[in-house]
Amino acid sequence: MKTKITSEWVDEKLKNGFLRNDLKLILASSDEEAEILYRAAREVRDQQFGRKAFIRAVVEFANSCRCSCLYCGMRLNNPDGMNFSLDHAELLAIARTAYENGIRTFFLQAAESESYGAIWLRDVIADIKELGMGVLLCVGVHQESDLDLWRDAGAYKFILKHETADKELFQRMKPGFTLEDRIEWLKILRRHDYHIGSGPLLGLPGQTVDSLVDDLFLLRDLHVEMSSVSVFLPAAGTPLENEPTGDPELGLRFIAAMRLFLKDTLIPATSTFERLLENGQYRCFQAGANVITVNMTPQKLRDDYTIYSDRFYVGLEHARKTIRKAGLVETTEGELLS
Repeated sequence: MKTKITSEWVDEKLKNGFLRNDLKLILASSDEEAEILYRAAREVRDQQFGRKAFIRAVVEFANSCRCSCLYCGMRLNNPDGMNFSLDHAELLAIARTAYENGIRTFFLQAAESESYGAIWLRDVIADIKELGMGVLLCVGVHQESDLDLWRDAGAYKFILKHETADKELFQRMKPGFTLEDRIEWLKILRRHDYHIGSGPLLGLPGQTVDSLVDDLFLLRDLHVEMSSVSVFLPAAGTPLENEPTGDPELGLRFIAAMRLFLKDTLIPATSTFERLLENGQYRCFQAGANVITVNMTPQKLRDDYTIYSDRFYVGLEHARKTIRKAGLVETTEGELLS
């Protein structure tokens, strides 16, 4: 007989630990059971961080990529791609606007390439840090020697999605790369004194619930400070453009599983949920999230950063309204973690 998820069941697992089958139960939970899990996830979040959430700003500053990931519109072999990059002055002006609007964490994101130099990025980081902002990087794999340059300049966090913990699926989705190398790079980031973030892309063709459980264990074993899940949405011009989207309801259950299993990680309400569900990011907060990211990439360039087609772009008022609707108080990352 299938185990029924109750409040008592969740309390017992929080006390004694979640096993693989417990996490599978969470991911396969009914709507009624999911509400129990979401309530418990909110309680764990509030115990760890208080009833608070913070906003970070992201700017996608370069889209030229050396990879050919099957799911990404910026893949090297996409003939429709239009390359761009922002210069130092533009990035600093955007960061200053974010600071003036009360945001204290600035997220520099780019496709994986050498179109921007390590010294150039170091100088950008240093100037943004000088404004009084924490700098988070999501720029893929580079030379290990670059990491100390960027860390010394003020970057303190680095996000590198592992995408899937299924080795074979990883290699199909990211030709020429291996999961083992990806995990090793996350460990290298740790050795260079970065806080690290990772997570899966949920809904990739061929992904299983068992591999999603593996994702949760991998996040635990890496001791991530940040964990996230995005839902697969097909991008035009890619080999997966006609594949179905991932299941955002399963994604919400994954958020709750991360909160219950990992407890003190920072979990963002990603834009894919808002794209796929009414009040999707609010529902992420209801499932245990505590971060939301405002997109400050210039309007004229947004359509060229094609992680997926027909993206939802999170604005500042939307982010603040979503936090308020979730019954949380907006704070800064520093205050949240103090």
